[in-house]
Amino acid sequence: MNRRNACRAIAAMLAAPLVAHARQTQTLPAPTSPFKPADYITIPLRLHMLKSDAFKDLDCRLTKADLHRILGKVNTIWRQAGVHWGLESILRETAANEDRLRETRDESGVIALRSYRLIRPEASRKFDGLHVYYLHKFPVNGVYYGDHTALVQDAARLRPVPGGIDEPIPRVTAHELGHALGLPHRQDHTNLLASGTTGTSLNAEEVAKARSYALKMPGALAFETLRAQLRSVERDGNADQSKHLRRWVTEIEAVSAAPNS
Repeated sequence: MNRRNACRAIAAMLAAPLVAHARQTQTLPAPTSPFKPADYITIPLRLHMLKSDAFKDLDCRLTKADLHRILGKVNTIWRQAGVHWGLESILRETAANEDRLRETRDESGVIALRSYRLIRPEASRKFDGLHVYYLHKFPVNGVYYGDHTALVQDAARLRPVPGGIDEPIPRVTAHELGHALGLPHRQDHTNLLASGTTGTSLNAEEVAKARSYALKMPGALAFETLRAQLRSVERDGNADQSKHLRRWVTEIEAVSAAPNS
């Protein structure tokens, strides 16, 4: 969700039945992918689990295992566009400016959505890729700020739609990443860019636009470039970097053997 649509999304969420967050194990139905591994674009992704003793709303309840599951479902959704989100790291870190936000809430009763940008720890921001920060709750399910940064609440709730996803957080994450790839909101309630629903579909125009944006993202790699970089770092003996690249290659190559691919 972008900031201009935050109020509209809140109203829509309050007006309909919701699916609350749960740690689901049910398999997400895989969107059919027209793309072969060689067509994939990989975008590095750093996930942040925020913690806070001073302001419990910022204290993420998820675990690393949860985030691995969530990202797996995010990549299943984005398979239909031939986009792969390559996990660079999962960080558990203290939210920045937590006292400042809590004091603002206590004094005025509300925190402006833009103010939540302040909770991003400075030390982990430098990165050629995209960031997703998970906190417990804030006024919307998620927001993309337009600077390669998204925030998602672990208390996310969605309206179920036919064929929708079984768990809110992967859908909210995938939705915000869609905004990062230039996609605006849609009225089609089964679409990934619809506000507040479990829908995950993309149309051909959205797929083309997302792929065009994906190539411009920081750290983005076409598949053959990814494989070439892997060969290069393996020759150089860079074990840490080769571990990431090898995992991304393996995950993408597994798509060709996956059901409905």
